Amino acid sequence: MSLASAVVVPAAPALLPGLGGSADPLGPLRSTARDAVGTALAAAPGARVVVVASATHREGGAARRPVRQEWPLDAPTGAPRYTHGRVMPDALPTGLEIGRELLDGLGADERVRLISVADDAAPAECATLGARLVTDAPTVLVVVGDGSATRTLKAPGHLDERSEDFDAELSRALAAVDGPALLAVDPHLADALWCRGRPALQVLGGAASQASALRGDVVLDEAPYGVGYLVATWLPR
Repeated sequence: MSLASAVVVPAAPALLPGLGGSADPLGPLRSTARDAVGTALAAAPGARVVVVASATHREGGAARRPVRQEWPLDAPTGAPRYTHGRVMPDALPTGLEIGRELLDGLGADERVRLISVADDAAPAECATLGARLVTDAPTVLVVVGDGSATRTLKAPGHLDERSEDFDAELSRALAAVDGPALLAVDPHLADALWCRGRPALQVLGGAASQASALRGDVVLDEAPYGVGYLVATWLPR
């Protein structure tokens, strides 16, 4: 089995330095997420590191959009999309940039791959991708994705009373290393609740089939802006 460890962190753009302004409201969350990433790396020294996040994949000509896309480690930043809105065509998706930032300085650069999964990928596609990503060698998965974004009236997707139970089930599945539960998340419900992290979390669910004897720990489970933020680790027992 080749899933050596895993970590889940939020996809909040303000985790990128400078985007939260001088107040840096997500500074503590960034520290918690970076510590969790470091813990996952330390649990699997020398393992390959794969960052996974969802992104919009465009169709090429008449071809169907790809389920996965690999990005170079030195891809240009996409952070300006949150300021003046103009980014280079090959700019890194936000989730992958967050993962790259959290890994910076942790000594894993030469072992890191950046993989985006299509934001409309079906659960079965995510499951297949997750299993394939971890079959060749011991792998640490860094999964970047939020829960729902409909927890309060001021949330990005307004209030949906289903979101609290939805996020609670995500948290339970992560704590229990329950891959089938992650794969069972309904894409239509996830879309209704603005859960943009659904495909990346389901890639983790697929990777769980290639793991043995991992224990889950939900380090943080909060929704300060009406968005479900989870930080969780899967570590060897």
